[in-house]
Amino acid sequence: MLYCARFSEMKKSFLILACLFFASSGAFAQRGLENLPHYNDRRWHFGFLLGFNFYDFHIQEIENLSSVPGYYSVRSTVNPGYNINIIANLKLARYLDLRFLPGFASSNRVLTFDVLSPESGERVEVPREIITSAIEFPLEFRYRSKRINNFGMYVLGGAKYNKDLASKEDSEDDQIFKIASNDMFYEFGFGLDFYFEYFKFSPQIKASFGFADILVPDGTFLVEGIHRLETRSILICLTFE
Repeated sequence: MLYCARFSEMKKSFLILACLFFASSGAFAQRGLENLPHYNDRRWHFGFLLGFNFYDFHIQEIENLSSVPGYYSVRSTVNPGYNINIIANLKLARYLDLRFLPGFASSNRVLTFDVLSPESGERVEVPREIITSAIEFPLEFRYRSKRINNFGMYVLGGAKYNKDLASKEDSEDDQIFKIASNDMFYEFGFGLDFYFEYFKFSPQIKASFGFADILVPDGTFLVEGIHRLETRSILICLTFE
């Protein structure tokens, strides 16, 4: 329930930003002088991406949580992180591109467990911080609208592989909550293209849904109440191409 409410709030932010993007695009599209008139005729072009990410966990608890004595619930807290990516864009058709965006993503999440303390016998909340420093390899298709003067829109979809360099999945420390170093996602998003004199600038919003189970069943008490653990994230970014 907490996850649904939190992800609903993220979707509301997603929609608000979308409205702001579209509201600002009309005036830009009306400008008379067309910048970079042959930009979309290029077979290849390159650029970079800078953005803020919001990584969360999708937690599936075991069906009968009461079967684990002293284990009541678990929730996650979202903290902002950042992304830096390189963009390689291949034109496939008039309005269709294939894009490869290798890069680095840093994120910080906290899992809070509502459990019974074995020392005091009291109900307590136990936090576990999960820091991720991942190299990521997104591959996506982007479908562009027809350009209107210096403005355009696009939608995108694809898949992504992440390798977490900070993962402690092989650690023997029972105080560390471990997640797998490998993760897979499918993604979708949208953005706007603004053509300036020397480059193209694009604000973009993208949602990622992990479909790999990243829970490491290390036999510790905090893992016993979780059946499956997946990643969810939203990326708000700017691209310069």
